[in-house]
Amino acid sequence: MFRKLFLLGLLFGYWNVGFAQVVPPELRSRIDAERSGTHDANRIRTLFYNFGMVGDFQGNPDLSVFHSSEVPKGTGVNYSDGVTPFVLAKVKQRTGSNAYIMETGYRERQGISPVTGKVMRFEPRPGYFQEDPNINKGRSIAMSNDPRTWPDKWVDKLNDVDDAGWAGDWNGYFGKRPNADQESYSVMDDNYYDGWDYFPDSRDNTRRGLGLKIAVRGFQWANPQAQNVIFWQYDITNESTTDYDDNIIFGLYMDSGVGGSQLSCDGIYESDDDNAFYSTDLGEDLVYTWDKNGTGVSLSSSCAKTGYLGYAYLETPGNKFDGIDNDDDGIIDEQRDGGPGQKIEGQTAILAYLQSKYDLTKFEKEIAPLTQRAAYRLGVWWTGDEDLDWVPEFHDTGADGVFGTNDRGEGDGIPTDGEPNFDKTDVNESDQIGLTGFKFNRIKAGAGNGSTETDNIVFFDDGKEWPRRLWEQFTHSDPKKRFDPPLAANYNIGFVFASGTFKLKAGSTERFSLALAYGADLEELKDNVKVVSRI
Repeated sequence: MFRKLFLLGLLFGYWNVGFAQVVPPELRSRIDAERSGTHDANRIRTLFYNFGMVGDFQGNPDLSVFHSSEVPKGTGVNYSDGVTPFVLAKVKQRTGSNAYIMETGYRERQGISPVTGKVMRFEPRPGYFQEDPNINKGRSIAMSNDPRTWPDKWVDKLNDVDDAGWAGDWNGYFGKRPNADQESYSVMDDNYYDGWDYFPDSRDNTRRGLGLKIAVRGFQWANPQAQNVIFWQYDITNESTTDYDDNIIFGLYMDSGVGGSQLSCDGIYESDDDNAFYSTDLGEDLVYTWDKNGTGVSLSSSCAKTGYLGYAYLETPGNKFDGIDNDDDGIIDEQRDGGPGQKIEGQTAILAYLQSKYDLTKFEKEIAPLTQRAAYRLGVWWTGDEDLDWVPEFHDTGADGVFGTNDRGEGDGIPTDGEPNFDKTDVNESDQIGLTGFKFNRIKAGAGNGSTETDNIVFFDDGKEWPRRLWEQFTHSDPKKRFDPPLAANYNIGFVFASGTFKLKAGSTERFSLALAYGADLEELKDNVKVVSRI
């Protein structure tokens, strides 16, 4: 398998995503590459899949083995019936008519391909997990704490001139050495979305969908400050030749299941009495869900107390072109791919530059006082390190993130992409837009609900045009109308939350990172999110 991938890599240069390269069909997504894994390194335990879905639904599960955003771990109290990232775009078909394409990794609500008869959904790419079941006996997604799940060679590292394929090493966000107590890594694409007269890549009409690849990472730390959080990171790369010019939205869909799906002591099936809402106060960018009666089913009780589960945006695709400080941190149009920039030496010169380019009052409020920033204290600053936290002594590791390997950029005194606290590894180096829309999906009215009104959103056009309707809500000229008002009654409910629109040029990558967090009540949930956003 590796030899085949390596030869194809030499032929097509698929590892360096860019306008001039085509990913061959053999290396695109495959249904038979589907795998699952479990994150369980702190108080949250959950099943997840390499086609994007976190959690799942079972009508009458064995709670000792079925874990869908279970908190606390070991109790059997689940909080979700499944979560998926989505991409929603408005594009022109070859006929000239508009198409609204909504792509997800969900277990249902998906369209069927008129070409192949298969479900149109994100599917995983090969080369990112150990395929040999004699080695990877659990058929797991690649996990940092289990080398048996790692591939013999990592497909996206075959071009590393210092260590082709990173054999025997972890392929981590922080480099070869795991930083989190548990990190997962998988890659998927949208090639199964072929139901439109739309072809994103002018070089290859077999490439379908929007021409997107999504690299997904999950992180858990056992540290008490982060014990109620799983971090999820999505890097979305445009592998096509089409520029998406503010006609694309990223987000997640969550199907609430607070307390599980079974009948609890309140006489209601637990999937049928949930609620949800959002908060953008003080830059929180938080969505959350809870049980109306505050009870659920656990391993030991049908009347277990439940709390709040939420997602908080920590990092969203930024708008680095509009000349606006979108995230209000005092820096205009920061970016994660800007390179090292200009070298400035001496605190006086650094301060003068910052005073001319930054709003220092906002910077010191949102980031930190200037006197606490490492580069300022050192008196040597590269302007591409917009938040001044990169210094050679601790961060000049080279692109692989590890000291002592003598790889590209190590020890040269210049920040290199891949080194800690710079470009792709620095959350603050992006002019983030955050949460921009929220829509309820009322699936079924719960017992005692005076309303019978439902939405039943699907992710394709079944005649009700939900992708178009979602697009129009999330791009409404009045920003307030992009958010649904609160619901007073209990429902079997899901919700869609969005961040966009954005530019996604051919060959470019945008990232959004979220914290899946738990709190015993809403105040604790918000406190936990505030703490981890500063870690």
